[in-house]
Amino acid sequence: MSKDKNSCLALNYHRVRQGNLLDTLLMIFSNSKELKNYSVTNKELGQQLKWLKEQDANFVTLDEFTKYKKAGKFPAKCVWINFDDMDSSIYKYGQPVLKEYNVPATGFVITGEVGNDNFHNLQMSDTEELKKMKDSGLWTFATHTNKLHTLTKEGSIFVKPENRSKVQVDIQKSIDYLHREFNEDVTAIAYPYGQINDETIDELKQTPIKYGFTLQEQSVTKKTDNMKIPRILVNNSSFEEVVKKWEGFK
Repeated sequence: MSKDKNSCLALNYHRVRQGNLLDTLLMIFSNSKELKNYSVTNKELGQQLKWLKEQDANFVTLDEFTKYKKAGKFPAKCVWINFDDMDSSIYKYGQPVLKEYNVPATGFVITGEVGNDNFHNLQMSDTEELKKMKDSGLWTFATHTNKLHTLTKEGSIFVKPENRSKVQVDIQKSIDYLHREFNEDVTAIAYPYGQINDETIDELKQTPIKYGFTLQEQSVTKKTDNMKIPRILVNNSSFEEVVKKWEGFK
């Protein structure tokens, strides 16, 4: 990661599992990449937030993050917490932990799949759950596309040439939903699976989107391209090996 202390950590989460005996057994015997790379337990999330608080992390909202990025100056020990997809595990097991530690977060919502009880084997939060999260005062929402979130052997469908003509309409639908339901003025997108290319960015620039987020183990500096902002995918391994070793905490 950059040694520039004028920087911020964007920490990205997906699933939050209930840390019980069954979960422990599943982790021991499973080869699931989804379980091991894209999830933490509620206990692990709590331990991570506790550690960050002990380092005097300065937790920022998405709005604050983008304002600091635009100004080219981040506060010391800047940390921005965000979640992708917004499946129900975040509401059930993540939200109580965020509330306990009073940490703000951003949820990147696949708006066309809200309430879907079997989206790629995930139960997605419905509008009611998302509204309860919003009403807690801890959450803001941005887009993770409307209906362009699927991974094939060739990669994310969001960046496929044959879908380029669909990008503007899809993103505008997502923006409209988030404004209608949560009064969000959306200018940020988390790219599905962190994948993006310049041609798709050109399409996004025809929409209100001004900030795009990838998945990469780098801190964010004032020089970072606003349409290719890295986020660290958090699991136990990356928290120990990447987050805890950030120069900004020293």
